[in-house]
Amino acid sequence: MLTLRRMRPALLILLLAAACPVRAWELRSPFPTGAEAGVFSLLEENDKFSFNNRDRYFTQGLRMVVNHENGFYAALTQEINTPADTVSANPPLDDQPYSAALYFSYGQGRVFDRAGRRDVLFVWEFQLGVVGPAAGGPTIQNSVHRLIGVPTSSGWETQQPNEIVANLNLDFRKRFDLPGARPGLRDLIVRAGAELGTIRTEFILAGEVRWGKGLARSWGNTTIRHCPAYDPVDRLRGDLADPLLAAWFFVDAQVEVVVSNYATDGSNFRTSRGVIREPVVGQLAVGYSFQFERFATTLYTSLRTHEFEGQKSLHGVGGIKLDLLF
Repeated sequence: MLTLRRMRPALLILLLAAACPVRAWELRSPFPTGAEAGVFSLLEENDKFSFNNRDRYFTQGLRMVVNHENGFYAALTQEINTPADTVSANPPLDDQPYSAALYFSYGQGRVFDRAGRRDVLFVWEFQLGVVGPAAGGPTIQNSVHRLIGVPTSSGWETQQPNEIVANLNLDFRKRFDLPGARPGLRDLIVRAGAELGTIRTEFILAGEVRWGKGLARSWGNTTIRHCPAYDPVDRLRGDLADPLLAAWFFVDAQVEVVVSNYATDGSNFRTSRGVIREPVVGQLAVGYSFQFERFATTLYTSLRTHEFEGQKSLHGVGGIKLDLLF
């Protein structure tokens, strides 16, 4: 159906909350200079990396991040969403609409030292960008499809119109050593997050169990849509007491209480297609991480419950993340 979206309460929340991090911390550059250390990260998410391997819904995401040793970071992200029917030039109105988002992120992560225990992480992140043709969705998707010999999507003329979007995201994590294992070989990371704005407004509760070697070097897996882009630089530095080689498996489960989502709801201020979103969405992910000296990689795949009424199937998304210390 076609709907005219009015300003959501989340936008007012965003405007009130955006000043809080600025007052609490001095803002600094996220780009290293001189002898300063940084980590460049590249994260690619695609439904082709999932078990059900279907080109639909949230079908592709790309995020490039620079993390500074001072805790500040900057990122550039693109998201692409399509309906299940990508053959028709005019897909059904009850299918997820075509949309793309392109946004810049700036934020800071802080690990709190509590009597020698560095087991609490807090991250704030501000995002500003655009949803609509200016985000380049059809150009990127159809160019890649032609390159790999896959049929292009035909209905991009029905995508959401151009609109400026903004978000404030907050993320809190606590690490626990699990009983019955030697310290550092198995742990649990509990995460609570809030995304407030016109990209998404949702509240997230998640838990991740990991087992392997060198777990203290990481704060768990991150995904494009539901986690800030922060990654501590120290995890790839050789001056830590942890071993240079680290590797572990993980299982991550999360629940999202969704108030708004541009990908399902449509435009905030203009007439566009939209579907009725599900208020609660669950996700289960499994993966493997490997780190050696200046380099790290993570592979994962996930399965998600229905995100809107009439969704044809559960949806899977996988990811490949590469990190390099410089």
